[in-house]
Amino acid sequence: MIEGKPVRADARRNRDAILTAARTVFEHDETLRFDDFAARAGVGVATLYRHFPTREALAAAVYEGEVAALCESSRDPGRRAVENLAAFLRGFAEYIVEHAALARTLARSVDSATQSTGGNVLEQTVDDLVTQAIAEGDIRADVHPGTLMLVLHGIGSGSGRPNWAAESRNAIELLIRGMRSMDAERDSLAGSPTG
Repeated sequence: MIEGKPVRADARRNRDAILTAARTVFEHDETLRFDDFAARAGVGVATLYRHFPTREALAAAVYEGEVAALCESSRDPGRRAVENLAAFLRGFAEYIVEHAALARTLARSVDSATQSTGGNVLEQTVDDLVTQAIAEGDIRADVHPGTLMLVLHGIGSGSGRPNWAAESRNAIELLIRGMRSMDAERDSLAGSPTG
């Protein structure tokens, strides 16, 4: 067992190195033979194939990692659900703005089933946060997770607009303010210097 642990740690490091290299390649939309991902990651070709037998499998793993990282921003136990929800929404918009090329490349490279699963994970994260924030009285009871997802999809599809980045960030801030419950808004105003 003790001898096996370094192998597992090495395998994990190799896998992470491959994913990091692939993310960079996909972000810059480089044309690269699949075997060349190994050299970029500093591993052997056999190691690449052991972890990811195809380019599609590698792209799917990068995509799944990106989804997991986005959802991670919403898991701070020291914050209220509404704060985690706001962090997720802002993080999503910022991700799309800052990594639009990566998102486009992954959308072309990842199969529809993997994209559907990733979309479900994102929507479940939003659903959980909305449900909890409503229960805590911080957002309106009529906020529906599907509505939030529709806005996020709209941000992703509007990248051709001249002021897209600023408009995307503004849309998220409007969304966050619009979700607040009347009680939460009243509490916020009461605590402000002008309230």
